[in-house]
Amino acid sequence: MKKLLFLATLLFVFSCKKTETPTEPNKVLSGNFWKLDRFADTEGKTLSQNQLNSQAQALFALDYEFRDDNVTRAKDRITKQILNAGTWYLIQDNQVLDIDILGFKGQFKIIVLSKDKMVLQAENNKMISAGQFVNMEFVPAF
Repeated sequence: MKKLLFLATLLFVFSCKKTETPTEPNKVLSGNFWKLDRFADTEGKTLSQNQLNSQAQALFALDYEFRDDNVTRAKDRITKQILNAGTWYLIQDNQVLDIDILGFKGQFKIIVLSKDKMVLQAENNKMISAGQFVNMEFVPAF
């Protein structure tokens, strides 16, 4: 009986052990593949499809990977073929994500970065019929 109680206690202790979630921005970025969920204005209002040009709309069809070695890749969500690759760096005290990839290049202010959501803000480059700045909201791609 004592052995059974000891075993049950051990199982309980090990089952309650917390799993570590990364908090360092570079680990959070590289911990997921990301997909664009929506474009929004700075007030959080979702931008409609008719406000996006074809280049902006094409970003929805890709999964984005930010590897530990500062390589970023864009994969077609259906075929999983790598369509684009480049580099990424966190700059300005980890407040800005600098991405250099064809079709998705620039310095993006990090509004939110967690394991469940990434919001990047960019100056509108006329891909979108919106204000001066636009938010791109990403979620993990599974």
